[in-house]
Amino acid sequence: MSKLSNLEIFKKLTRQSFPILVSQLAGISFGLLDTIMTGHTNKNDLAAVSLATSIYVIIFVGLLGVINALVPIIAKSFGSGNNTEIGEYWGQGFWVSIVLSIVGTIPLFFSEIWFYFIGDINIDVYNKVVVYLKILIIALPAALIFRTIYNLCAALSKSKVMIIVSMVSVICKASLNYILIYGCLKIPPMGSTGASVSTTIVSWISLFIGILIIYTDNFYKQFNIRIRKPDILKIKEILKLGLPMGGSYLVEVLTFSFMTILITREGIVAVGAHQIITNIVSVFYIIPISLGLATSSMTAQFLGAKNNDVAIQIGKIGIKITMLIAMISCIAIYYFSNKLPVLYTNDLSISVTCSNMMFIVPFFLIVDSVQCFNSYILRAYNITALPFILQTVSLGVVGLGGGWWFDFGPGVQTYKPIHEILFSGAPIGASSMWIMSTSGLAISAFSLYVLYKEKVIKKLLL
Repeated sequence: MSKLSNLEIFKKLTRQSFPILVSQLAGISFGLLDTIMTGHTNKNDLAAVSLATSIYVIIFVGLLGVINALVPIIAKSFGSGNNTEIGEYWGQGFWVSIVLSIVGTIPLFFSEIWFYFIGDINIDVYNKVVVYLKILIIALPAALIFRTIYNLCAALSKSKVMIIVSMVSVICKASLNYILIYGCLKIPPMGSTGASVSTTIVSWISLFIGILIIYTDNFYKQFNIRIRKPDILKIKEILKLGLPMGGSYLVEVLTFSFMTILITREGIVAVGAHQIITNIVSVFYIIPISLGLATSSMTAQFLGAKNNDVAIQIGKIGIKITMLIAMISCIAIYYFSNKLPVLYTNDLSISVTCSNMMFIVPFFLIVDSVQCFNSYILRAYNITALPFILQTVSLGVVGLGGGWWFDFGPGVQTYKPIHEILFSGAPIGASSMWIMSTSGLAISAFSLYVLYKEKVIKKLLL
């Protein structure tokens, strides 16, 4: 691979990021469709979907992170021109996804264990959550195996599969949700159970389409993609890179999950405002994820081609694009800070509380975008263990632990004057959680950048 100009890199990154962005939006739309459509049945179905989805996301995202190790591995093989190795690694990724599916089945089948952390709950909601999670046991293998195909395409900079599957999956999900949740074509209304059944069906449809494309598209034939005998050495390589990645994903998800649990103590209004802000942040968060994955894949390709200069150049341009988009997002959020909450709720107390907390969102988005991008670029260089430790300390100890300390712990009196200045009218617990999470993300972003500079740039430029 030859040298590239900054403009060429910019075009390649934006072109590769777009299909990833579309697929991320499709993923978010699944939860949005379930929430909106069950919200028009009854409150127990809505509560069951919200709770069951939160539990499933914790399990799925952690396992997903392990599978994502295929992106830098395959991208480097592609960059070096080792096409045979690409098919071999995908074949081993298949076995990893099968093993992870078995692991994920345990907390889904024995779903009662989650209620030890949640506490007392309506018996009808409890039963609906248990059924929902057990149905998703069938969806999990399809979702994880499809992720190996998704990562293969991302590593090879091929967007066709992502775009096609994303469009088809959203259409199928919306249609099946309507039929199964409300009842249609002689099918009785199933409520929250219908939402989980539709997710399961769509997961297998997505996998089938993905397999069909990679086995019929001539481009993929050069890689000899097929299921092979397990290769312990290659599986170990995937797990060595993937387990810390999965850990990092899990830390982020658990941090937000426990934030919600702690904020629940302050009542429905606080939780409602927190959920709205979380949703706003999640929508904007898919942008640095898309750019990070595209940059990581492209960087790994040039590393495989032994072109370190361009690899570093890609990282520099990627972070600049990420920062630019983050700044634009922050300006938009600041301008519409009083208008966004009204889109989510007609409850005046929740929308006012949310508006009082929106001050922190632009700062959160900037540091979150940077730390997200930095973690992805480090994965291109197979650096995952130390980032996992740094993120655990920053997000878990500083973010979550600090939020608890200044809300429910001994630090509450120290934090009160700060709260009155920055978040007057907002619940003190919710505000402390968000300000400390932002602080934790800032520490994570800075420490990951220092790690990238010391472990990558200085080493490659020697």
